[in-house]
Amino acid sequence: MTADPVPPKFLSLEFHTRFFPRLLLDRLRRKKMEAQGTTFTSTTEMFITFAVCLILAVIGLPSALNRGSIVGWGLSVLGVGGMIFLTIVSVGSQWGTRPSYDDFLAGIFFFFVFFGVILGIPVGMDAHSAGLGIFTSLAGLIGGYLLGILAGLKLQHLGWIAIIINMLAGLSAIALSGGTLIMLLGLLA
Repeated sequence: MTADPVPPKFLSLEFHTRFFPRLLLDRLRRKKMEAQGTTFTSTTEMFITFAVCLILAVIGLPSALNRGSIVGWGLSVLGVGGMIFLTIVSVGSQWGTRPSYDDFLAGIFFFFVFFGVILGIPVGMDAHSAGLGIFTSLAGLIGGYLLGILAGLKLQHLGWIAIIINMLAGLSAIALSGGTLIMLLGLLA
């Protein structure tokens, strides 16, 4: 959002009523308006290398831990070591930069919001009280909203790994929203 170079103060009404909703809409629209096609960014090889390391770890760890396989241990060390190295490189690439709302991680924000809401529902189900479930879900919504804003900014320090986490968090937020809807219907029934 280059229209607002200096965001209003976090505890101001303007931040939560005008700036932040506009920021979220901008993030969601930007994803829809991006050009279709294949592009290779400067971190594409890092994503591919991270995926290869993950596959090596997934293949090697079970055989190393269950059967003590030397090949399994080798694959595990390569995979886990590679992921640790790539994480250090990713965090190091962001060293000294300040998080900004221009790079806000909306998937992480929505994950925290829906996670906060869904945490309150079992309280009401356990007490057989729809009112208590809704009250605790609203408290979770507020907590998730505030933590989501903080996490959406601070996790930018992870560098390009934050993109992977943001995508996974966005997918999890979609699943949590469906689960929240189902649990709310069960609570109100």
